[in-house]
Amino acid sequence: HTLEAGAKYILRNNSSEDDRFDADDTGKYEYNKDQSSHYKHLNDIIAAYLGYGLKVKRLSGRLGLRYEHTIQDVKYLVGRGEDFTKNFDDVVPSASIGYKLTDMSNLRLGYNMRIYRPGIWALNPYLNDADPSYISRGNPELDSEKSHAFNLSYSNFTQKFNVNISARYSFTNNSIENVTRLMPDTEIEGLKNPTGKDVLYSTYANIGKTRYASVNGYVNWNATSRTRIYMNMSLSLIHISEPTRH
Repeated sequence: HTLEAGAKYILRNNSSEDDRFDADDTGKYEYNKDQSSHYKHLNDIIAAYLGYGLKVKRLSGRLGLRYEHTIQDVKYLVGRGEDFTKNFDDVVPSASIGYKLTDMSNLRLGYNMRIYRPGIWALNPYLNDADPSYISRGNPELDSEKSHAFNLSYSNFTQKFNVNISARYSFTNNSIENVTRLMPDTEIEGLKNPTGKDVLYSTYANIGKTRYASVNGYVNWNATSRTRIYMNMSLSLIHISEPTRH
């Protein structure tokens, strides 16, 4: 029996200064405070992990569970951006089971989940209307992407012949995608002085679905003391989709 536990704390303190200067009729550049942006971005991650392993004769297994709490705190010092805080709570499991077929060969089945937290540019609710025909903003309501993966592998190692074959299938149901659509600017919340014309409006949403399947193989044959023949092979299939809007 193996039992392990751990904790981790990550603190990131980022800042950005983006200044814009516009030319007037005389060609003189003046500082545009509304279109400039100064902000501080604090990103704290608190994580705890618990794992358990078991080995009985030819059978071995492992279970793991990780909890992560993420705090993203953004404060605008200059510009039209509004301060916001976004927290994430993610539980990340993993599991695997292995069976020793012989002293030289093993069969293993595993599952794990990975998360991808959206960055500041995807979360930032600042409305960028510097180009009146293409307006964009982030989405502070985004969730973490969650990817689930299953693995099955077989390995056999001898002095003359080595082989490893693995199959993997993973899926994500809430990947973060950039969404752009044509719409009247009067429907864009927070836009000053709308004209009623159609514009391109871009933001982010958890709408993507991804399916990934692959098979990988490795074969090595030590034909003689001076001759080694090996081969790698890989086959993969990826399917990406998102909801169709009418």
